[in-house]
Amino acid sequence: MLFLTLLALLASTTAKRLAVSGRDLIYGDEKVYLNGCNIAWHNYAYDFGNGVYDGTLETWVQEIGSAGGNSIRIWVHEEGDNTPNYDDNGFVTACDRTGDFENDVLSLLDAAQANNVLVDLCMWTGAGMRNQKTEDMIYDDAKLDSYIENCLTPLMEKIKGHPALGSYEAMNEPEGLVKVETNSDPCYDTTNMDYHGAGWAGNNIPMERLLRFIGRQNQAVHSIDPQTLTTIGSSQVYQNDVFPVTHNYYSDECLNQAAGGSGAGIDFYQMHTYDWQGAWITGDPFTVLPSDYNLDKPILIGEFSSACSAGTPLEDLLDYAYTEGYTGTWTWHYAATGDCSETREHQLEGLQYMSDRTDHGVIDFIVE
Repeated sequence: MLFLTLLALLASTTAKRLAVSGRDLIYGDEKVYLNGCNIAWHNYAYDFGNGVYDGTLETWVQEIGSAGGNSIRIWVHEEGDNTPNYDDNGFVTACDRTGDFENDVLSLLDAAQANNVLVDLCMWTGAGMRNQKTEDMIYDDAKLDSYIENCLTPLMEKIKGHPALGSYEAMNEPEGLVKVETNSDPCYDTTNMDYHGAGWAGNNIPMERLLRFIGRQNQAVHSIDPQTLTTIGSSQVYQNDVFPVTHNYYSDECLNQAAGGSGAGIDFYQMHTYDWQGAWITGDPFTVLPSDYNLDKPILIGEFSSACSAGTPLEDLLDYAYTEGYTGTWTWHYAATGDCSETREHQLEGLQYMSDRTDHGVIDFIVE
């Protein structure tokens, strides 16, 4: 028994994890580049928990890994229709009713490791929010505490230290839910967001509440597993202070302030970009260098598609991001639905196109 315990301790101290070094991402002692896809979902909101996990995601991970991909971004709760489990008063009692949820996520991570793929777990989405209990949780600290205690903590305890767990993303595109309003605090003043069409979901949630919702989750993740990186997927216009009508709402300062303590920040920026009326907007990632944003962390392009890229071919987009200093690209999206999605075949071709590159970051690495 003592021998097995020592082996387990040795394995936990030698497992490689995705990490940050300056403006680079590293895995082990190598600078790496995340060459991957958004899986997002197979069945929206019904991929994990309550007996719905059917192995499709594992098949997709195998296809992505076989094509030379080394990472995926997967959505988990989405709007909260299937998980977590809410009681009648809107408090979270568990991740799901059946006790499958944590093991389902672990199964996906195991499949990812077997195929040398790192995983970004995107828990919630701000692109739309129809579930009143989830919206209430964003407003109510006690209900958020119940989620952190009864779902997020058990999940992280189950998967902490997993070599394939690359990053945790509390929410996709929070700007979809935001209330556009004036505030004396620049972290919460969202008047400039109106220029870019924020608040499209119509929920009108103050930025302070959204940042607290995100920051409190980040604090919990960093506390349970300090090696799990955190990120937020959002338009570049909400992640920098350099270009006209932009502001960085996801700075350490804003997230820590909203969360009421330290450890609430993100470890790398993740920018989403699509053309607008057939053209790039000012400061788009595919028109500037990462250093132009004047940010002190790695920047990954977390959503994009040649279908909405001002006519730029996928291979050119991938080349630009890789050679100019971004730390990864995740195409949108493997389910291949919607106007701005690549076909699945085209995404696999893109992964293969990039798979043997080493000059600006290693792509072919072992997840161990």
